Amino acid sequence: MKILHIGIFGTEDPTCGLAKAFINNSTQFKAININTKNANANIIKLAKQFQPELVFMQVQSERKIDIKTLRWLKRYGAFIINWNGDVRDNTPYWMVELAKYVDVTALSNMRDVKFTRWLGFRSEWLECYIDTELYKPDGDKYKQGREIVFFGNNAHKFPLSEFRKDMCKELKFHYKNKFGLYGVNGDYNFNGNQLGEASAYRSAKIAINVSHYEIEKYTSDRMLRILSMGTAICLAKHYPGIEEVYTDGVHLKVWHTMEELKTLINYYMMPEHEDERLRIVNAGRELILNTYTYDHFVKNIISLK
Repeated sequence: MKILHIGIFGTEDPTCGLAKAFINNSTQFKAININTKNANANIIKLAKQFQPELVFMQVQSERKIDIKTLRWLKRYGAFIINWNGDVRDNTPYWMVELAKYVDVTALSNMRDVKFTRWLGFRSEWLECYIDTELYKPDGDKYKQGREIVFFGNNAHKFPLSEFRKDMCKELKFHYKNKFGLYGVNGDYNFNGNQLGEASAYRSAKIAINVSHYEIEKYTSDRMLRILSMGTAICLAKHYPGIEEVYTDGVHLKVWHTMEELKTLINYYMMPEHEDERLRIVNAGRELILNTYTYDHFVKNIISLK
């Protein structure tokens, strides 16, 4: 199958992990970055020469892809999938507009999937992927690492922003220097430094996942990164549908309230529960390796055709 990826990442570079997965699962593969100059004109030109059978688009914002471009892709017989791994207060209107001109609108949460289907368009849930060669147990450890960590920025504009801020304050109060907040205004900002982020996870025993939204089957890729590391147990705040993907007590531990979170932290910090902690950590890593690698992501894309 001839596949074209219209993305925001470096799949034009064949050494990129996602590009490798596309190459391994296609007869021919081409990629173009939607954020480059004259991207739409170049996509049309490439489509005319390449005539892809499957086009996978990662368009994260409006006015990036022209309707004329989509019509040209369809003219050459392409099956078009548009995916957005982000979530906002409402289903982005521009995603709905694009749904009129693509075959599948793939989204990382069921609220937007259900809304897009209600409008009469085909929509499917497609969760994120993770670089398991970057987020892995082996490698450097952050020298100033903490045993309990949370990675996240306090943006002050999302539904759970204040909850996350209050959570970090309380954890800092109770666990002092054992707790590390990594992000803007945190102990260290690893934004854009994934190697550093991985090193900090390797230094931790407990990693907390709380997304900015509590929406059905949505989690940021923070949780995938934690699980892929295979070092710190993931304590995940409950969100609707988490049990459809992860098993509480097997791959991670789920909590609902701050008191439950602190109880879990206290429990898994105790030496006598280390074997149980490591069993869950290893099962979480195994789940990622069997489900959420680059290769699995591309196979899931192809299965939507």
